[in-house]
Amino acid sequence: MANQKKTNYKKWSFLFLVLLIIIDISTYYYVYLDAASGGLSSVDRFIQNLNIIGMVSNLFLLIGIILFILSLIYKEKKNYQYYISIIGYPIVIVQTILVLIQST
Repeated sequence: MANQKKTNYKKWSFLFLVLLIIIDISTYYYVYLDAASGGLSSVDRFIQNLNIIGMVSNLFLLIGIILFILSLIYKEKKNYQYYISIIGYPIVIVQTILVLIQST
């Protein structure tokens, strides 16, 4: 038992989910401010910023899902982080798919 490794995958997965939610709220606020100002910012810069935010968000989503799967593989003890992640990630995945469908 002394050699058993303690893992924190669910904690990190939960952290990435919280970061995803913060990025999403920030993105909505950024778009709202641009629309409220009458779209005065440069369109090219606005699209470039949204693309960068989208790439970071997708990277965090991928890392979070991988960490959540690792927590399942290592059979970590289930707590609120596990349950919120198991509900939160499917919602974020559906949201991401809807945005991708809508943008094409």
